[in-house]
Amino acid sequence: MKKITKYLAVAFCLTLCFTSCNKWDVSLDPTWFQTADFSTEAQLQNQLAAAYNILSQDATYGQGLWGYINGGTDESFRSGTTATTAALTQHYNIANDEVNVNTLWRHLYSGIERVNIIMNVADQPKMDDAKRTSLKGQAKFLRAYYYYLLVTHFGDVPLKTTLTSDMGIDFNLPRKPSKDIYAYILKEMIEAEAMVPTMAQENTTSRVTKSAVQAILARVCLSMAGNPINDETKYKEALFWAEKVIKSNAHSLNNSPLVLDSITPAYSKLFVNNMQNNRRDNNVAEGIWDASFLSKSAATGAYANLTYPVTQTLGAIMGVYSTIATPGALVGFSGGIYRCTPKLYKLYAPGDQRRDWAIAPYGYKDATKNKYYTLKVNITGPTGTGAAATAIVSNTGAITSVQIDNPGSGYTTANVSFTSYATNNTKTQAVTATANIATATATVSAGKITAITVTKGGSGYPTVGERTVGKWRREYELELPPVRLQNNTSCNFPIIRYADVLLIAAEADLKVNGAPSIVAVEYYNQVRRRAFGYDYRTPVPVLDVSTFDIQDIMDERSRELCFEGQRRNDLIRWGKMEEAMQDLLAANTTGLATTYQVAANLAANNFLSNPIKYKLLPIPAVERSRNRALTQNTGW
Repeated sequence: MKKITKYLAVAFCLTLCFTSCNKWDVSLDPTWFQTADFSTEAQLQNQLAAAYNILSQDATYGQGLWGYINGGTDESFRSGTTATTAALTQHYNIANDEVNVNTLWRHLYSGIERVNIIMNVADQPKMDDAKRTSLKGQAKFLRAYYYYLLVTHFGDVPLKTTLTSDMGIDFNLPRKPSKDIYAYILKEMIEAEAMVPTMAQENTTSRVTKSAVQAILARVCLSMAGNPINDETKYKEALFWAEKVIKSNAHSLNNSPLVLDSITPAYSKLFVNNMQNNRRDNNVAEGIWDASFLSKSAATGAYANLTYPVTQTLGAIMGVYSTIATPGALVGFSGGIYRCTPKLYKLYAPGDQRRDWAIAPYGYKDATKNKYYTLKVNITGPTGTGAAATAIVSNTGAITSVQIDNPGSGYTTANVSFTSYATNNTKTQAVTATANIATATATVSAGKITAITVTKGGSGYPTVGERTVGKWRREYELELPPVRLQNNTSCNFPIIRYADVLLIAAEADLKVNGAPSIVAVEYYNQVRRRAFGYDYRTPVPVLDVSTFDIQDIMDERSRELCFEGQRRNDLIRWGKMEEAMQDLLAANTTGLATTYQVAANLAANNFLSNPIKYKLLPIPAVERSRNRALTQNTGW
């Protein structure tokens, strides 16, 4: 986190003031607005910090934009919900006055108003011209990004670039067409790109840099090329901006894990860094732009005197299952609320290291990092090492097959057994009765495990629904001492990272040329090589593809970027949301225990009941009551 820490500390304090005093509120009601007149550089920097602070609110990257706003897709489901009437945002069964939707709207417009203030006063203080240009560029980009979040979630929205105090007596702003909002976003971001510093100059993912602007421009153009704008000329622009990031040589995929965590795959490095506030590594190789979160405020200990709130829930709400809430424990509490879907799980091929990092194969058994495995295939023999395999379980709890992830070496013979625990019963083995235990035999050839045949399927084994999201793991927190909070962490969230840019470039190239160029195939293969543990820079004949199609891109983006808040927008721009939800329902019937199927099916069933309605969030009822010019989205 480093450079941004001072700014965010101020921003959190400012946020408390904004919350209690209602200053700089987005509301178009003038009663709550007070003017600003900044005379010092410090005041201007503090206002920029307040604009950045929108990224760390609960409704944005503290939970909303990866959880309850965007969590209702074919990648994950919220466990523990069996009532079909439970009103949760990600279940598509809310009313137009739902508080989370209203909070997202108001936070984004609050950020826009904070930037409007900056642009109104930025030339007043005496300060270095280069600093002023950078500050204005960052502010312009943030305002445009907040409009991007608004247009992708709400569709047509009001475009407000002037201060509320300059609006006179008419505060009724109509919605602008999405196409016009996108045109404004592009204009502002392109102007900002020339104003902000490079990643080499900033050396942090917490500030807006040229890399961040270019990468988000590529994402914006990709959004415009798809539904509902369908401006296919934007594929060429998406490719242009993505390749600006690639050709800058400022970024690369992580090719190895952090030194102290060498047993983890290279894929995990960025997420371990996220959990550690980027304090062991600036994360600027693969990382491009993060929503940054400060160290936590605790009721006791060294942080007790801090007044800013902690809003991040990565690792806690979305994390590896753990009932350990003891302060000082080496693992932190996580209810494991978000679980993976069978559809996502089956997308991963044997040997893909991303699967068992993104979808945790274990939970925490006690406070000292001891783990229990949800379902583990044990391969033992008098000789041989390295073999690994995955058991496939039916929705009735029987092991139906075993796929080999690593054949190992040096085996003469091998025995196969299974160990399993359920995440809602962490210390009792799930299968204990002899009659229910599955059995299997291994075939060995030239020292390798070549096949595992299930001879008895058994029953009672946990299905995929027992596996929780594992990308951000609390065992890697560096907050000891003084204490871990039970429900919050200081984990950064990756808004965009280099692997995403490579896949954007590959997709845009495919669309521009009709078939991927050699360069685009290389971008695609780089992501795949790292996923299977190879050096991403070196061709791997047994793994590399010679071409790919749009379905390959769709699947690869899910494998690589799952749980990072991109899937909903991806499916909508591809025109695939309905199909994905239908596929999800089919996958759940054969790969998920019936105890989880109600919760796992809620989002899909509700969405499919009215797809046109649920592709957009409702314009909040409270905003429409204050702004009579606001119309409502279809169906709301």
